[in-house]
Amino acid sequence: SIEKLKKLTTLPVNEFINKNNLTNYYTASRDILHKELLSDVISSGTKINYDSKIKKVEDLGGKIKIINENKTIRNCEKLIIANGNSSSPIFDRISCSPIANDFMTYRSAVKVQELPLKISADTIYLFLGKGMHIVIYPFFEDLLNIVMITKNNIDVVMQKNKRNIEKGIYSFLRAQDWHSWSLYDSKITLNLDNSRPIYAIGDAAHSIKPHLAQGASMALEDAFTLGKSIGENNTTESVHYAMNARKKRIDKVIRNSTLNRKIFHAPSIISVFRDFFLEKTNGLSQLDNLKWLYDYEV
Repeated sequence: SIEKLKKLTTLPVNEFINKNNLTNYYTASRDILHKELLSDVISSGTKINYDSKIKKVEDLGGKIKIINENKTIRNCEKLIIANGNSSSPIFDRISCSPIANDFMTYRSAVKVQELPLKISADTIYLFLGKGMHIVIYPFFEDLLNIVMITKNNIDVVMQKNKRNIEKGIYSFLRAQDWHSWSLYDSKITLNLDNSRPIYAIGDAAHSIKPHLAQGASMALEDAFTLGKSIGENNTTESVHYAMNARKKRIDKVIRNSTLNRKIFHAPSIISVFRDFFLEKTNGLSQLDNLKWLYDYEV
């Protein structure tokens, strides 16, 4: 709890990993991940065009027409759409309806010695407060990533928590140079033709709240599943079948992310029961409830 830094529970990730014979748990910055993946793409001989931005995609039956913002036109035989959430999707068979809410995301990176807390280098910390939650985790050398999600503006939320947050932590949070953005929910509807080689992955295919930290993971699973299916020279229908089969897992991730949001940002009265439950519940049993998520082979 962010209030008086009272520990509610501990999730023994290493014990959970060893118990279920899983691979080690890693955290990394998106920049590093992008660099590694980009290196693999370039080494495969794939050409990347950075000179134009796609404005619209049209399926003409025998070919796929790509219209760029600079008005140049290209044709292709297959297309993978992974452009993220947008109120104006580039393809008319993908609709995206943004749903506004009061949540804001703030991110900052600091050195371990700057944090006014003694923390372990291999530990992820989750702090729950009134209308806010904070995640602190190591992600590169001696740097810590701090992500804070608040309901309403940070100034309003910090004022509500001021009396209960330890002064050093409060001052530390207020002094951060936060990178912030509004947190929008989206309703994405796919109406892809299973006979056509046009596919959607990641944020172009589904919108996942960040409260389970699985958005990037699901995108990677999408990409792996799609690449494997195409690489095995399956028919277009079979590739779509493989991607559609992921819907059950994606929907479960979305439901759990939504539930976590409600738990993390529970009203004051309900948060009392939440904290009591966390204190009395074994951390390993909580991780066991997520075995379906981590003990999964793509």
